[in-house]
Amino acid sequence: MKSKSQNLALFFILFALNIVAQDKIYQKPITHLSFGSCNRAGLHPEVWKTIGLQQSDVWIWLGDIVYGKTADSKDLSQQYEIQNENPYYGEFKEKVKIFGVWDDHDYGKNDGGKDYALKDVSRELLFNFLEIPDTHPARKRKGAYQAYSFGYGYQKILLILLDNRYFKEPYKNNPDPKQRYYPNPGLLLGETQWKWLESLLSSSDARVHLFGSGIQFLSDQHPYEKWENFPNAKTRMRELILKYNVKNPVFLSGDRHIAELSKTDLTPAKSLFDFTSSGITHSYDVLQDEINPYRISPLIVKRNFGQVLFDWKRSTIRFEITSANGRSLYQSTHYLE
Repeated sequence: MKSKSQNLALFFILFALNIVAQDKIYQKPITHLSFGSCNRAGLHPEVWKTIGLQQSDVWIWLGDIVYGKTADSKDLSQQYEIQNENPYYGEFKEKVKIFGVWDDHDYGKNDGGKDYALKDVSRELLFNFLEIPDTHPARKRKGAYQAYSFGYGYQKILLILLDNRYFKEPYKNNPDPKQRYYPNPGLLLGETQWKWLESLLSSSDARVHLFGSGIQFLSDQHPYEKWENFPNAKTRMRELILKYNVKNPVFLSGDRHIAELSKTDLTPAKSLFDFTSSGITHSYDVLQDEINPYRISPLIVKRNFGQVLFDWKRSTIRFEITSANGRSLYQSTHYLE
């Protein structure tokens, strides 16, 4: 039987590990976050006025923040400058906490991965745009993955921004028109990021876990980039969520120039959502339909951004897809574990 002092020491060790694992802790709970991807700097700048009117607590970039020319760091830097010069975005930044991670077009190479020669330059540009300070733990790591927590107790949210570029194994082209790439046996995130992720999940006491991913986790039939292209990585992620009984796992994804909400039941008592919002300034508006056996929303091909709202008293989470002019296109409310 442990003594009181031993239990106290164990508590402080676990508390310290939790702080180390998370890059920054915000004690104030949040009730409203927004996110999006696929934003051409200078195109439809007024959309940022619309996004700002939603008055969310947090904004999350999920990649393709800007579109730089392939392997052209100077152009990528200029695109970030254009975005920052947008007066509506400038006003937005003053009111909302902004977080983010990259996808391929702000990485520097379409569908790019670990073999991209300028990835460290791209990361520096990304972190500077996000105004991540030099003392931030993510600055000391390879890649762009990050973690933040908001609130405490039954209102605690853990936001994990995954890097699916820096360590990604190269694709092998598939001649099948239904799939661009052959399945890759690699682990997508790299072993160091996987260990970091497991450390986070094993010590987390969060009520809600948000996984930011540039590419979709659940949708598995379309020919483009997706976790399904890395079946071992997808299996490993599911196993970690189940192993550590991760509460209320939600993937926030982008990339596709569409919006949709997908869902699967990992166990009878645990659901996993994949909420995709993509196409802030340009969308896949000619798409008629696409097979996604996990989709529970309409397939939305208009320009959009996503919103997630929490009602802590009622223990609910609400997913909302909002058009570029501020009109609600879809809403869905679910009870939290």
